Amino acid sequence: MLITVARNSMITIFHVTDLHLRQALPGHNGHVHRLSRHMPSLLAQLAERIGAMAPDLVAVTGDLLDVPHALLDREPGYDLRALTQGALADYGLVRRWLESLGRPWMVLPGNHDHGPTFDVVFGSEPTTRRFGPLTVHAFHDWEQAGNQALRIGPPRRHFEQVIAAATEATDEVHLQHFLIRPHVDYHYPLLYGDADDIARRVAEAPGRRLLLSGHWHEGTPMVQIGNALMGGCPAFCEPPHRYRVFRIEPGQPVSMQEEALGASFAPGTRLTILDRPGLLTLPPATDGAGRLTPRPDTGRILAGLATRGHLAIASPWHAPETDAASWRGVQYAHDAFFQDLPAGTRQADALCIYLPPGDQPGRRLPAEAITREPELVPRLAALFGAAPTEVTLLTTDPARRAAAVAAGAASPDLGGPMPDGEAILAAAGL
Repeated sequence: MLITVARNSMITIFHVTDLHLRQALPGHNGHVHRLSRHMPSLLAQLAERIGAMAPDLVAVTGDLLDVPHALLDREPGYDLRALTQGALADYGLVRRWLESLGRPWMVLPGNHDHGPTFDVVFGSEPTTRRFGPLTVHAFHDWEQAGNQALRIGPPRRHFEQVIAAATEATDEVHLQHFLIRPHVDYHYPLLYGDADDIARRVAEAPGRRLLLSGHWHEGTPMVQIGNALMGGCPAFCEPPHRYRVFRIEPGQPVSMQEEALGASFAPGTRLTILDRPGLLTLPPATDGAGRLTPRPDTGRILAGLATRGHLAIASPWHAPETDAASWRGVQYAHDAFFQDLPAGTRQADALCIYLPPGDQPGRRLPAEAITREPELVPRLAALFGAAPTEVTLLTTDPARRAAAVAAGAASPDLGGPMPDGEAILAAAGL
């Protein structure tokens, strides 16, 4: 579908990517710095930047949501209907935000998006728009076997038509989630499996084109290859919440400016870190490996602690329920825990999965640095903009208490392996 929008010769594109939002969807992304549940607040701040700039186009290049793996994998044993409804609600939230901007916008899915629900909310949106002399194309590509993205099917036909129609007068932008260039050395496939072909074709085709991607959260520099300028924008979900602004004018080089919202949270607010074992979950059953069972009073504990300020849940990967789990498996377990909570339960501001210090033989760690026990207070304090003296760690583990106190935080003695809810709230001063 083609939409034409009349514009002046200078076109401004506001590029943001990888929101990883969860609101109606339960739980958190496994990486503590991907602030899925804080996204509505950050998007409200971003809307102010967009309003002040009044760009011709807002482009969001994938991973709008952080859809739980259980839904993406159609995993039995989970309430997939509830997860589907959560995804629909969260895509609706993103759409309402886009419509509130009062600017033209284009979106496309990423590998953390759920195709069927994305299409319900966004499937009727155009994949091509014209802004005066500039044409913008969105390519809805997906990962295939081995998590390798390929441009196949309708997006490939769209691409072939675009390249075949190119002339010396062509001025266009290609939006996609996955990287084409530059190369990034990483254990997970970030580039298209057919990236060499795509890069060669866009570089050799007549005219000029700008290729904007997401996916790689650190972002890449923009690289010029033949007639194409291409690269990846940093992920908005991670501090300092970066985005890029491109200005395109016929006959002039494309200009790019990278900016950031800055700190995720306003400083000076107290932070409570709640260590999951015994405080949020029941002791593991002998046959319950992999299942994190909420305490009956978990909702009341979380609601009470949230009144103190910011609330982060800390959870040890090496706990009995998840010690043998892969990184994907430990995320499965925590998603199931949050889905098991009663409807309306406050789900905290962040989840920090951690390990003890030292090597972890036989455990394949994610490429992003995982938090170690002694780093719990310093890392979360930095993320939330809190001084260590504004942090309280609630835990039943003496070693973690000692590490928190050494870091400058408060960590009261809870007096047992599974204190009652009133004792937990009282220890936090409630």
